[in-house]
Amino acid sequence: MDNIADKVHIGELIAISKVFQLNTFEMVTKLENGSMEVFDRKEDFYEKYGEKETYDELLDWCELNNGKIFTILQ
Repeated sequence: MDNIADKVHIGELIAISKVFQLNTFEMVTKLENGSMEVFDRKEDFYEKYGEKETYDELLDWCELNNGKIFTILQ
């Protein structure tokens, strides 16, 4: 990800950091090194991972009320 600020709002980072139990620095680091992904739409997430009950390739994922989905890879 080139510029995290273009894709993710600080409020989203704070909300997701509580869900994933990471601090915001850890979140930004994971986004920068590619071990965390952000999808703007649920359809983009489904296109990559499919629509299933569980996602074994992901450590965790969370959908915000604005439709963005954050994932942490295994």
